[in-house]
Amino acid sequence: MDNIGIRFFDAAFCIYSRFFRKDWRNILILWDVESSNPGDMAIFFHKHPVFFHALCWLIYMQLTYLYNVPKIENVVYMHIVFSCILYAIVFYANLFSLWFFEQKNIKWWYSCALLVVLFFVLATLGYIAIYHLFPLFGIKLFYEHVPFKITLYLRNILPMYIKYTSYALIYYFVLRAFRAIQYGRRADEAKFQVERERFSYEQALLRAQINPHFLHNTLNFIYTEALTLSKSLSDSIFKLSTMMRYFLENAATGKQLVPLHRELEYLNTYLEINNKRFGGTKQVVFEFEGDPYGLTIPPLCFITLVENAFKYGDLSDPMCPMRIKIIVDRHKIYFYCSNKKKAAVPQESGNHIGLKNLEKRLKAIFNNKATLTRLDENGIYTIELLISLL
Repeated sequence: MDNIGIRFFDAAFCIYSRFFRKDWRNILILWDVESSNPGDMAIFFHKHPVFFHALCWLIYMQLTYLYNVPKIENVVYMHIVFSCILYAIVFYANLFSLWFFEQKNIKWWYSCALLVVLFFVLATLGYIAIYHLFPLFGIKLFYEHVPFKITLYLRNILPMYIKYTSYALIYYFVLRAFRAIQYGRRADEAKFQVERERFSYEQALLRAQINPHFLHNTLNFIYTEALTLSKSLSDSIFKLSTMMRYFLENAATGKQLVPLHRELEYLNTYLEINNKRFGGTKQVVFEFEGDPYGLTIPPLCFITLVENAFKYGDLSDPMCPMRIKIIVDRHKIYFYCSNKKKAAVPQESGNHIGLKNLEKRLKAIFNNKATLTRLDENGIYTIELLISLL
């Protein structure tokens, strides 16, 4: 008996899958996320939703049969199978009707009237199936000694209709909730992608404003000329040329990540040049803890934060120097910089373009694993960057 029921169900769903268009079949899908594992069961059900529903109905039939065995004497399994066929027809008829009402934007009162009409249509089809079609297979879902009365028949099938219509409503609204969540997630991803592309475009425009190759080659030429004039001058030019090469090889080419130790070398060179530039009048304390090798970071990440301190900070007070501290380990990269603010700085000076640009890059690369916090308190400006590597 079990095998006959399974074969019948397989044939019915095969006919169903060929009859309905793809757009109708998609309403049966509860998820829409592709798995990275080709053997994942969810992928199979995603591509073949009919099998998912067939499996659910087979399980439901088994549970219904087991539930009725101790209550009804001589329960016939095929009676359960054919009854579930009727239940499934009611369920999917209402489900597809709800989907149709949604697609056509039919008013709710008109939809309710159509559902009432659907009840009488299904009641008529049920009468034909129960009293004329199923008996051809030896299945009698009615008492032969009880005469047929239309009122008694409608009263008997109404609870069943309400029950499986309720199941269709629950399934429909759960499906809508899943789709709303997926739509929101995809909208966020699309917005993020647009922001990332716009950011890349802005970077390309900035890189196009000046040819870094020309600057680098010119600095190399000036360095060669300055060797015969001043060792200090040639050293400064060489350091500047080294910084330009780093920028050319990494930032100007659009690399997202560079070795951390290279970024630290670039920062050290920048601090050395500024120390010579200002004759040691700028008070800077730089500390580093950890092993920089084997880690990566966005190019010009630290320099953007330090440049702001040089530009807007008062670094002439030995009692309140600019403090730079970098701590790295296999779990995180932590950057800290604090400086005394100048007495008068124009409001919204520079519009923080560098910081906004850095925040976009960190968001694009690390998503929520990177946090950039700023604190302006008692004349001291502090900025912290924490990148989680877990």
